[in-house]
Amino acid sequence: MRYEDHLNAYREHRLAIFEWALRVRGLVNAQRIVGLHASRSVVELLSADLHLKNLITSGAQINHRWFKSKTVLERLPTFPDREAVVDLMVELEDQSENLAYGAPKEQGDIERVLELFTNIESRILGLDGGWSDEQV
Repeated sequence: MRYEDHLNAYREHRLAIFEWALRVRGLVNAQRIVGLHASRSVVELLSADLHLKNLITSGAQINHRWFKSKTVLERLPTFPDREAVVDLMVELEDQSENLAYGAPKEQGDIERVLELFTNIESRILGLDGGWSDEQV
């Protein structure tokens, strides 16, 4: 996919979480929506960022399932704050899977996924890559 496609996918997943899931359904009623979209959204954002920095080509694809373990580091190029971002993304993938496919969870579990999401998002957008408000 191209940079623009990843960025659009990120925006769609993010809207599903913050507009549909939280505003329409409410936090405790949206666990599966949050779970399904959170890890996919940050993977799309990371992909867009790596494209922006010319660290991956338009044919490269990063799959959210890769973040089931830290071995994903072997597949990713080097970028600032890589290990910290990957650690958070591995935790997010695990927690998101629990929300998406597990039994109903406590509100705190859903809030943790949103905390991870916003932390990763902030780290990626805060990385020195030339992001502007118009891009996000």
